[in-house]
Amino acid sequence: MRFLVLSTLLLFSTGAFAQNSKLKDTSVTLTPQTRAELIKASKKNGKLDYWTPIKGHELDGERIEHDFYVSKEDAALIKWSYQLTVTGIKNKADIISLYEELKGRKVSDSELTYIDYGYQKALESRPKSIAYER
Repeated sequence: MRFLVLSTLLLFSTGAFAQNSKLKDTSVTLTPQTRAELIKASKKNGKLDYWTPIKGHELDGERIEHDFYVSKEDAALIKWSYQLTVTGIKNKADIISLYEELKGRKVSDSELTYIDYGYQKALESRPKSIAYER
């Protein structure tokens, strides 16, 4: 009887763990076409444009998390990198190169910090901890 119960439990646990290994990879390969679409979506009034709505208020403060405030311009960068990561761009170097292409210049050290912050928050899958509604 013990052997039967043990065998049944082992069968169920093996099935449960096997399902976890079959999870779909949501990474997106950054092809030239995908790159162009993301750049277009990040420009004025695109789906990923977090900068146009804050024109004239870039230096106003915005709360990101409890006791963590940044300028609206920096918050836009955090939201943008977060959204790219959630969308499937899992390589941080790709996100940085997209931002450099979008802005037409090299990324600064502070911008790297905000890109990394948004990227890490997206990987943690805790969207409630950051205000990402537009």
